[in-house]
Amino acid sequence: MAANLHKYKFTGPSGARPEASGQGNSGNANRPATPTTQSEDKNMDIDTIRMDIISSLRADISLAIKEELKNALAETFDGIKGKLQAVRAEIAANASTTRAEIELIKHGIKDVEGGISAWSDETAALQATVTMLQKQVEQLQDKCEDMERRMRRGNIRIMGVPEQPGTSSPAAVSKLLKELLQLDKDVKIDRSHRSITPRKPGGKSQVIIAKLHYDGDCMAILRKARDRAPLSYNGNHVAIFPDYTTSVARARAAFTDVRKALRGRQEGRYGLIYLAKLRITYNGEEQEFLNASEAMDYVRKKIPMDTQTDNGHTPPHI
Repeated sequence: MAANLHKYKFTGPSGARPEASGQGNSGNANRPATPTTQSEDKNMDIDTIRMDIISSLRADISLAIKEELKNALAETFDGIKGKLQAVRAEIAANASTTRAEIELIKHGIKDVEGGISAWSDETAALQATVTMLQKQVEQLQDKCEDMERRMRRGNIRIMGVPEQPGTSSPAAVSKLLKELLQLDKDVKIDRSHRSITPRKPGGKSQVIIAKLHYDGDCMAILRKARDRAPLSYNGNHVAIFPDYTTSVARARAAFTDVRKALRGRQEGRYGLIYLAKLRITYNGEEQEFLNASEAMDYVRKKIPMDTQTDNGHTPPHI
């Protein structure tokens, strides 16, 4: 700024007008200066100096501000750059660790996929084995059921005999059957015993299960017991039934309501066929049922009900 002001340095007498170095007008050099002209020139010089000073100050201030901003921004940029480099290094380290972990996960997934594939094959083989075993179990169950049924063909169940010592022995059962059914000869009994079902307090006597030596004697006894029903022995009501397996007894018991309903129907004949099949004969037409509900529907729709049964009682309502 001092260099810019040097051109306005005054070297002449105090009364003379200062001139700018290197400037002037040869035509006006010899013209005498009037007071008005001198005042105007003075004002113009002051304004010019002021403008130059302001411009110079602006330039200096702008330069100083630029330098300060540059230094401040340089320090800030250096700090930011250092932080960015640290973050970059940390990201690189984390990326390496992440890549390593991803690789481990990939290997683990491959191992799991291999294991799942092997387990899937083993499961398929096991399913096939289970299916085969289920079929074998069903076949064995059917065989066991059939064997149990065959073993029980020669058995009878006697209900209503009071529980007293010696009443369930083979000799006592043979004597009971001979006297009860008025047989001509003694019945050969291989073994006999009471049912092992727990007896309720005050309940009925346990059933006697007897194994007959001859199957023909078993069929004859069941036939005579059915023909001579109801049976009574020493004042006690006695009943003789075949010895069915649990599944057969349950299947035959499902037709109990249908059989009760048929007792009040006109001209209807019925009977249970082994294993568990209900045969109904009405108007010369014979029908066989394995399902109790289907049999009940047939009875309701086809066979009318009698107003009174043979024993004089009103038949049960269906």
